[in-house]
Amino acid sequence: MFRIYYAERDTTLYEQYPSQNTGIDQILELTKIASGSKLNGLVQTNQYNSRFLIDFGSEVTSISQSILNGEIPPLANHPRSASVYLNIKAADASDLLHSYEIKAFPVSQSWVNGNGNYSDDPITKNGASWFYRSRDQVNRWDIDNAHSNGQTGLTEVQGGGTWITGSGFEASQSFQNESPDIRMNVTDIMNYWLKSGSNANNGFLVKHTYENETNSDILGSIKFFGRESHTIFVPRLEVVFTGIGDYPSESTYLNLTEISSDTYVPYFKNIKDEYRMSEIAKFRIGVRPEFPNKAFQTSSFFLTGERLPTSSYYSIIDSVTNEIIIPFDATGSGEQKNATRIDGDSNGSFFKLRMDSFMPERFYKIMLKVERDGGNDIQTFDDFYFKVVN
Repeated sequence: MFRIYYAERDTTLYEQYPSQNTGIDQILELTKIASGSKLNGLVQTNQYNSRFLIDFGSEVTSISQSILNGEIPPLANHPRSASVYLNIKAADASDLLHSYEIKAFPVSQSWVNGNGNYSDDPITKNGASWFYRSRDQVNRWDIDNAHSNGQTGLTEVQGGGTWITGSGFEASQSFQNESPDIRMNVTDIMNYWLKSGSNANNGFLVKHTYENETNSDILGSIKFFGRESHTIFVPRLEVVFTGIGDYPSESTYLNLTEISSDTYVPYFKNIKDEYRMSEIAKFRIGVRPEFPNKAFQTSSFFLTGERLPTSSYYSIIDSVTNEIIIPFDATGSGEQKNATRIDGDSNGSFFKLRMDSFMPERFYKIMLKVERDGGNDIQTFDDFYFKVVN
């Protein structure tokens, strides 16, 4: 199963403009201006980086409460547990290295989001910036507050946020000639916040590695969609786990006959046109042969007890942008790879969706994937739609 939670605030910290706040800008940016490179036709004599802060605030509390309620398994990177992924969609990128790494850390001090834009002239200063973490520009980032003391302020300016390093306090994702979209396992950081009430959640700091920020390589720029982008691509946390209590291995489900026809048609027995965000929907799936054999019988073949194979999965796609909101398989370990496997019980195949995981007033498409013959027979079906409303 997937549970999705959306960012509540974010801002970019620009070393080149150390007092500027960009708290309501639509873009988050990781960039490096290398010494000796050209910017606006001028050769740069200094080296500047940018990093960004992103905070899920009360959504982290919601995850904690769902774990306490038994709706989500405890967080860990092993089977029958839940893993958490930070998902941030790239809007544009230029001059990237063939191979690089992005890291995320828990921020060690509180900060104010502010209401500035990168394009403001004069610049807006009332919020977090490379120098400061508060609105009044009095509270500077205190490098002694972070375990990463000595890794901030890489050129002429002390600042750039404070964060905690060490085992269990960092996450990373490596890129090799691929899309710069971030989908990073942050389970350890989430556990740090959840296991003790004294661990204040100040959000994530996302940055390039220390080596890439300080060496002479031209690293280029990656622009990501931020919280204020007014798109489907708002930064999100994905909590990924296999279903609690409902598994296709249940004997009552396996007692049903698996569809045997080479060509078959899945259909939804109870899908609605619209779902409210407060709903938890249980989608019931039937399956029938595409060309049923002619026979005299007293009931419709739609009422047969045939089921989908146990290697059947669902995916949810935004019907306008074709953005994959929930993929077929999770990138977790063990059974987490089956997080979108279709479950079953004595009444047949089904899966559940929490509608508060989706943006309201949008249409979504359900895609089904069915694997048989050890993966040598794969068929997909995608003509199923629903809308989420407030």
